[in-house]
This record gives sequence, structure tokens and C-alpha cells, in this order.
Amino acid sequence: MMVVLLSAAAAAVVSAVTAPLDDLWNSATAVSKFHPDAAGEIPAGMFALYHQAAAGCPGLSWAVLAGIGKVESDHGRAADQVSSAGALGPIQMLPTTFSHYALPVPPGGAAPPSPWDPADATFAAARMLCRDGAAGAGDVSGAVFAYNHDHAYVDRVLELADVYASAAPPDRLLATAVRHAPSTAARIALDYAAAQIGRPYIWGGDGPDRTGQAGFDCSGLTQSAYQAAGIEIPRTATAQFSTGHKIDRNALLPGDLVFYGNPGGFLHHVAIYVGEGRILDAPRTGEQIRLDPLDAPDYAGAVREG
Repeated sequence: MMVVLLSAAAAAVVSAVTAPLDDLWNSATAVSKFHPDAAGEIPAGMFALYHQAAAGCPGLSWAVLAGIGKVESDHGRAADQVSSAGALGPIQMLPTTFSHYALPVPPGGAAPPSPWDPADATFAAARMLCRDGAAGAGDVSGAVFAYNHDHAYVDRVLELADVYASAAPPDRLLATAVRHAPSTAARIALDYAAAQIGRPYIWGGDGPDRTGQAGFDCSGLTQSAYQAAGIEIPRTATAQFSTGHKIDRNALLPGDLVFYGNPGGFLHHVAIYVGEGRILDAPRTGEQIRLDPLDAPDYAGAVREG
């Protein structure tokens, strides 16, 4: 087993997406929304499934499911999700094993249930772990070993679970970003960008709202975010650096655009500053929109729009 006044178009974009920062700002303890871990490493859909499935087994940490999901398929990103032993899908369960834990079909699951379906597979894995002793203050290590009889596998899953469980919640970080945004435009841009977490990096991508593409590249994300706030900025990172007001690094506030590359020439990357040394960005091909560290050797500067 492996708020400026928005144009009608911009207002439609904002109303069409979930505004996670608004929700968190208004109710910091709300549990109805899930966001990726602090590093932005878990796709939003899988992050939600890990929480929802673990809730059916009191005492089972969502992070243990996340550790399994990471090892088995990189949270569903792996191209090959069929093992040599015949295990299938994002959680890598044998069909015969999956059949024992597939019912009832969870919300959003396939009918009939399938080990290829992320919801079905995640809930089945949680039920199996629960039966094997992971509930309450039970034997989590033993339950993971029953899932895959490999001590190195158990060690890796539990190591990852510790990392995920101790990561600073992005809910707190993003909620703080809202409170410290220097303008309504910056807040709306953050709202928009945060709603894209988990979407794929696509070179030249401008996102589903503007062009119907599944994801963004770095400057497509920042342009779309500020367009949603009613501010038009150029398409490329280098051109975006020429707009707004230059901001010293020690004066960064949430919503500021930060750039990487040659400040007097070509800039290869742009992101939105969130706070606490973190940025929200579309990093590179093969990755997803996420939170990343601000620090990099080729940090070039920052601008504040609006």
C-alpha cells in the first residue's frame, strides 16, 4: 500500500470565489473551512478530506492520514498510483482491503465506491486505522503498521504527522494578514489569492475566472488578485515592479508584492507578502499555489499597490 469600488467584472470575480480571509477574520475559530498546512504543501481538497475522515474516529489525528497520503501518492499528485502489489489510488489500498471499509460512501464519494476516489479512499483508510487501534489514546504506531507492515514506513508516516500537526496554522497567519493589510485593495487581493491555494502552477496561466485555465503562473496570480481589487497592473513580474510604491523590506505589510531576480533588469518571480516571513505564490511548474518563505538569495524588492 503503498475596498476600492470594484468594476462589475471584478465584483463578480470576488463574489464567485470563497473569501477565506473574510471568514477567518469574522470568526477566527470557525471550523467550516479548511486550508492547506502552513507550508502550503497539502492541496486544499485533500487537507479537507483528512480532517473530515479523521473526525469519524475520535482521537485519530488528521495528520496521520496526511502522513499516509504523502508517502503513498504525495497527496494524490503522483502520476503512478498502482503499486507492484496491486494497491490502487491516492491512499494505495488493495481492492479487497478497500472493500471492507468502503461503506458508507462519504460525502462527495463515488458510487459505487472506488479506491481511486480521494474521498472514498481517505475515509476507508481512516476506518481501517480506527479498527486497528488508532482511536482515542490507542496504538497509532501499531495501526499504521497494520496498514503497511514496514517499520521504516511507520517511522516516516509518524514523522510527517508530527510535522503537519505542529505546522503554524495558515488560518491564523492569513487572519492576521487581513487585520494588518494597509488598504482595502490589499485585503481583497489577499482574499482572492488565498482562495486559489491548491490550484496548480501553469506557465502563462491567468486562472479560471479570466481565461478558464485551471491555475496561474506567478504574475498571473498577482495580476488577477489586484484586478479583483479594481487595480490594473501589468502582466509580467518585471513590468509589475515598475508600478506602485517601492517598499523597504523591513516595512513590508500584507498585500505588498515582492520580487525576485535582478532589480535593474529581469525579474523572474513575484509573490504576495502575507506576514511573518511568508509569501503566497505560484512557485513553479509541478507545484501548487501555496505559502512559501520570503527569504531567497535573489530577493529584489517590493511594491505596494493602491
